Amino acid sequence: GVYFSFQKDLIKMVATDSFRLGEKKLFVKSPLLQEYALILPQQTAREILTIFGEKSGDIQIYFSSNQILFESAMEEVDHPQVQLSSKLIEGEYPNYQEIIPKKSETRIVCSKQELLNHIKTASIFSGKANEIKFKIDPKEKKLHLLSQSPDLGEYKSFLPGKISGKEMQVSFNHRFLLEGVSEIKTPEVALELVGEDSPVLVKPTEREDYLYVVMPIKAS
Repeated sequence: GVYFSFQKDLIKMVATDSFRLGEKKLFVKSPLLQEYALILPQQTAREILTIFGEKSGDIQIYFSSNQILFESAMEEVDHPQVQLSSKLIEGEYPNYQEIIPKKSETRIVCSKQELLNHIKTASIFSGKANEIKFKIDPKEKKLHLLSQSPDLGEYKSFLPGKISGKEMQVSFNHRFLLEGVSEIKTPEVALELVGEDSPVLVKPTEREDYLYVVMPIKAS
């Protein structure tokens, strides 16, 4: 499910599995009197994106201990009020904060679009494991990308960036990386790593409303 944390002036939404985690913050117009947390079924989250995703305007959210209602005024449809209600998932959400790196040994800031282009090209050669390798070179200020396939051969490229910290080599599933980087809304993206066996923290450079964590593919 998707974890919703309603705080005084914002809503924090979190989804995770064994390989990645995403957190998005939305600021609310009407401050809440008390904090509240709930778990939304995954299917309901998909329906929200389908119904409200491309629409402009505000969404009203009402909830109780076991149910939630989303409501929005839509001028372009016959019925001006569109509502979606759902039952909630019972139980406690895992402590996802433990997964998010609190510090970094290496930090990369580079063009979001260039990084996406390099990952997409490298993915063609990544084989069945979807693996692409990052070699981070702080001295040369370059992020090298490598992928290889028994059928297609090898791909190598690099892109420049603002790189500080230690030299590292780490591999990731290209699909998970693309999902996270694609959601960045700033021209540059920051990648922060603690070590070669630790997850990478992906976030925008000028905003604090989004973060994405990807687990590495550990060397066998």
